[in-house]
This record gives sequence, structure tokens and C-alpha cells, in this order.
Amino acid sequence: MVEPGGGISDIDRQAFATATGVLAAVYIALLMGLDEPYWAALSVMIIANVDRDALFTKGVLRVLGTFIGVIGGYYIGQWAEGYNLMQLALVTIAAAVGTYGRQRSAYGYAWFYGGLTFALVMLYTMTQPAQLYGFAHYRCFEIVIGVVCGTLSSWALGPRAGELHARLKAQAAATTALNAERQSLIAGLGAFTIIIVWSLFDLPQLPQVLISSLIVVDSDPLATRHRGFQRILGCMLGGTAALLVILIDAADPWWWASMLFLGVFSFARIHLGKSTQAYIGTQSAIAYLVTLVSASPPDSLAPPVDRLVGIVIGVSLMTVLVWALNPPAKAGSSAETPTDTPAKKPA
Repeated sequence: MVEPGGGISDIDRQAFATATGVLAAVYIALLMGLDEPYWAALSVMIIANVDRDALFTKGVLRVLGTFIGVIGGYYIGQWAEGYNLMQLALVTIAAAVGTYGRQRSAYGYAWFYGGLTFALVMLYTMTQPAQLYGFAHYRCFEIVIGVVCGTLSSWALGPRAGELHARLKAQAAATTALNAERQSLIAGLGAFTIIIVWSLFDLPQLPQVLISSLIVVDSDPLATRHRGFQRILGCMLGGTAALLVILIDAADPWWWASMLFLGVFSFARIHLGKSTQAYIGTQSAIAYLVTLVSASPPDSLAPPVDRLVGIVIGVSLMTVLVWALNPPAKAGSSAETPTDTPAKKPA
């Protein structure tokens, strides 16, 4: 995309910077021998923004929320290990508090990822307690690597390249306190329901189910529906593209690296756009990265299939709860407040 004056657009610059940052983060994570290098790649993608201050703010708050969630979850998780009802209650509370803080705090991104990370660590105490330390330890490294690579690549290659200054950017509350309380209760109930359903039916990818469900909860119930549909569609598009790369020759490092760069660049351009369909690009990139990036060349279709199943289950359960527990929208209005619309991309 070329601007009227003949230069490269900010969106293209940031998409190029994002793809470069993803490659750098992945190779650093692989060289360090981290268990899940795709978390580093995801951090680059998720904080990507043409607004330098917004990108810097999301990076700082993502690291802060992750560390708080990991440290709190690790120590409280050890104390609660073996007490299933207590673990269930803690995950429920974390989901509710993170959702409320996300919608009411000036730095809601830290609240949300703090609550989400705490819940994920707690899930490890329930399902894989022997791997709790490894998950908590490596998750911090993976997130920091991704945020640093994403920030530096944007400063070097993105809009306003060469300017190294940035500032934290506070945001106004997304909705009223009453509506935030309602959505937080729905998020907590959704987390509770998901764990119960998982324990009864042995569903796949419990962490992915929980992540998918909480991310789509919006202060506007209609936006939750919109976001859930886009999340499923984006997962299918990104997962299909990644599977094609794998089927052609995922073992060739040059092919893998070039397709990783090209795929992230293409999806990032959609993600960074201002259209109502931008979140399809976000989720496509996430699915693409989770499918392609692992500690070794991908050789199985099971991970993307399990991820898709997890996303569909999580989004479906939470969407049903949002529809059932929110009051009908007033005529001529899609939300209680005009500050959070379906076009708003989630953090």
C-alpha cells in the first residue's frame, strides 16, 4: 500500500516491522531452548500497533500482567494443589477480576493478562502439577523476548522509525461500573462452566478453551458475538494457510522462515487496518503462528486441530452465556455505552 505522496504507508511499515520482530523472537526463543517459542511470536503480534505509544503501552502492561499472574499463580497454586474446589474458585475469581479491570482500569491490559496468566498457571496445578515450574519460568522469558523484539523492530523499521521515545498511554473506562460488573460475573461463570464441562467430558486443550472464551468477552454483548465469529473464521484461515506450508515442506528452514515472514506480514496488514474485519487478521496470525512455530519442525496435524476445537468450544460456551445473561439491547442501540464497538480490536 502506497500513500498519496508516494511513500510507504504506516500500516505496511508496521506490518514489515512486526514480521521482522516475529522472526527475531522465534529464533531467539529456539536458541534458548524454550518449550513454547510461539508465545514469543504471539507477543510480537499482539502488541503490534501503528501508534508508537499504544504499542509501548501494551508491551509494558503485557510484561507486568504476565509477571504478576505468574508469580501469584505459582505460589498460590502450590498452596492450593490438591484442593480442586479451591483451584476452581481461584480460576473463577481471576477470570472475573481480570475482565472487570480490563473494562474499567486506565491500564486494563495489565489487569486482563494478570488475571488470565494467573488462571493459566492455576490450570497447570490442576492438570499438570509436575510441569508447573517449567511453565511459569519459561512463560516469563517467552513474553519478555516477544515484547522486546516487537518494540525494537517497530522503533527500527515501523512508523516514526529511529525515534526511540515512547510513553505509557492511559485509556478511559470502556463502560459503566454496573455493566463491567455484569460482564465480569459472566466471565467468571464462563470459566467455572468450562472447567466443569472439561472435567466431565475430557475436552482437549483446556488452556486454549479458557483463553478463547475470556478474550471474546466485551463490554458490548453484541461485540462478543461479532468477535467470536471472527475468531473462529480467523483460526480456520490461519490454520489452513499454515497447514499448506507444512504439507509443502516445513522441514526446509528457508521455506519455513520465508513463509513465516510472509504470512505474518500479510495477516498483520489486516490486523493493523481500521476495518470492522480487522480482528480476522489478528486471529489468522495467531493461528498461523501456533501451527507453524514449535520447538521442532511441525510434523502433525493434531495441534492445529486441537486448537480449533478449543477455540470453538470456548467461544461457543461464552457466547451463549453472554446472550443468556445480558439484557436485550435497546432499540437503536447495540450497547450500553458507545465507547466499545464491534470494530474495536481486542488487546
